[in-house]
Amino acid sequence: MKEANLTLDINEKPPVLKWIILALQHVFAMFGATILVPILVNSAAGQTVLTIPVALVTSGIGTLIYILCTKGKSPVYLGSSFAFITPLAVGAMKAGIGGAMVGTMLVGIIYVIVAIIISFFGKDWIKKLLPPIVIGPMIMIIGLSLASNAVSEIGISADITNIDYKGVIVALFTFLVTAVVMLKGKGFLKIIPFLVGMVSGYILAVILGLVDFTSVLEATFFSLPNFVLPFVSYTPTLAAALTIAPIALVTMAEHIGDHTALSTIIGKDLLKEPGLNRTLLGDGLATFAAGLLGGPANTTYGENTSVVGMTKIASVWVIGLAAIFAILLGFLGKFTAIVSTIPNAVLGGVSLLLYGFIAVNGLKVLIENKVDFSKSRNVIIASSMLVLGLGGAVINVSTVAVSGMSLAAVIGILLNLLLPKDDEVIEENKEEEKEEEKTEENKDNEEVDNLVVLDHPLIEHKLSILRDKNTGTKEFRELVGEIGMFLCYEAMSDAKLEDVDIETPIKKLKTKRLNEDKYAFLPILRAGTGMLDGLIKVIPNAKIGHIGMYRNEETLEPVRYFFKVPSDVKEREVLVLDPMLATGGSGCDAITQLKNEGVKNIKFLCLIAAPEGVERMKKEHPDVKIYTAALDEKLNEKGYIVPGLGDAGDRIFGTK
Repeated sequence: MKEANLTLDINEKPPVLKWIILALQHVFAMFGATILVPILVNSAAGQTVLTIPVALVTSGIGTLIYILCTKGKSPVYLGSSFAFITPLAVGAMKAGIGGAMVGTMLVGIIYVIVAIIISFFGKDWIKKLLPPIVIGPMIMIIGLSLASNAVSEIGISADITNIDYKGVIVALFTFLVTAVVMLKGKGFLKIIPFLVGMVSGYILAVILGLVDFTSVLEATFFSLPNFVLPFVSYTPTLAAALTIAPIALVTMAEHIGDHTALSTIIGKDLLKEPGLNRTLLGDGLATFAAGLLGGPANTTYGENTSVVGMTKIASVWVIGLAAIFAILLGFLGKFTAIVSTIPNAVLGGVSLLLYGFIAVNGLKVLIENKVDFSKSRNVIIASSMLVLGLGGAVINVSTVAVSGMSLAAVIGILLNLLLPKDDEVIEENKEEEKEEEKTEENKDNEEVDNLVVLDHPLIEHKLSILRDKNTGTKEFRELVGEIGMFLCYEAMSDAKLEDVDIETPIKKLKTKRLNEDKYAFLPILRAGTGMLDGLIKVIPNAKIGHIGMYRNEETLEPVRYFFKVPSDVKEREVLVLDPMLATGGSGCDAITQLKNEGVKNIKFLCLIAAPEGVERMKKEHPDVKIYTAALDEKLNEKGYIVPGLGDAGDRIFGTK
């Protein structure tokens, strides 16, 4: 599905000058994070494990490998992964550079194996293996395990007796600039806060005399990156394999999340086409190639996804040129020498925010997925992982050691699979009992899974007039609003009321009222607006959003051209309005976009539904309940509901 406001299709090559400018934007977006990984790994390990030129080259090569594996159907850039900073540092300290690189190659192999399994068995098992209760603490450990390193780089750790105040000032300045750009930055600046912070801190460090340019003067303009090759630079060893490899399970979740976000931006489900098996294969082979050449593990870059969203250009040609530029940068000796002179104070200022940012993202996973810590099972999993991951736990098996976050990941997965779920079963049974009681109380409704069909003489009467091809525009429009009002009434049957004190003409009274400010109505343009009048009569203070779509008459798929919702939409219950649920494409796409905005409570209201649309909605969004006035027979060969009522938009607005 192609989004209408993209100025270039995925496989369309832009004009040369525009092509170069767009590619450079992607290079700047990935640059800060990509070079930061080798710098931080070396700092944490106390030795040179990775080099910036190799990281840049393997980033570009990895992206080109990914493009080939996905048949040029996914505009994703791959760069150095923050998740592997600590594992690579620990792996290098235990087994040298060889151990770190073999571990990186194993990560790539794990990705490839998972891609093959998905090709045969699908991807649903991944969610069961890696639920939020495992992923959230794992991400928190990745960030917090490096906290002491950031403090040391700033120069304020407990073992430092003589504080270098110039360094502290540079670190503080770097931190503040990065934070301000994250908070106040607009457009492209907001995408590269860490790069802006590093450059600003570096300039101040130069002014204060903290930068030594000797290595820059000695460096040549062009130089061959110091590739680290197995059997040439080191003898491969598996001693650090279990320290590094398990992190692949966590970054897979990151991989899926980034592809889901990009899918929403470009209007095409990348997990279906080219498919998660191909995207994981590309990521895996890219990471294997990186380890083979002495580079860090690769991952999909959210910064570059943001560039696609900002420029509205999803051309794989642009991504490919950015990858070539990254490779060329790796051969510029003077350039990489300048980067290597960045003082620890600058890195500390950035790291103070970066590591905390990573940890908070783990907390965000738990919050957004509503992980319930009143359940002992969740407490046991999370607390065990955090203590093992941050406490320095190590298990030695012969010459192989499992430690820190890798051990936490393994234990978290095992606990999630093995701990009984009795509490959850009880809760599910209670919910089922409530649903049964609700069904008994609402005998006027026919409810199947997530579908509620209004069954009432008045609804049937009004639908009969609505279906009649002789019904005029004015009457049709009024009936759509009226039925919309009835649908809203039913959808609000579970609304929570708040206690208020009022005074009647007779006496004071404690009663209940609806907080109308907690709701938002989202009509799908253009036909959905016809239902809006009826709902506003029921909840006049609800906020209104709009999503613009039209149907491609050849593919029958929705094409999105507009999306505008209240800024606090994720705090509200959202009712999505569309008169017809036919193929389900528009409804599912709208709901996917809302979920990407953080909305958790969504209901879908339509006048008429087809079984095909209901089934698709149930498959893609089983948590979203559908409220409809009628469930019709089927879709015809043109994708229209039978018997239906024709094109609702044309009949509402009198355009046909």
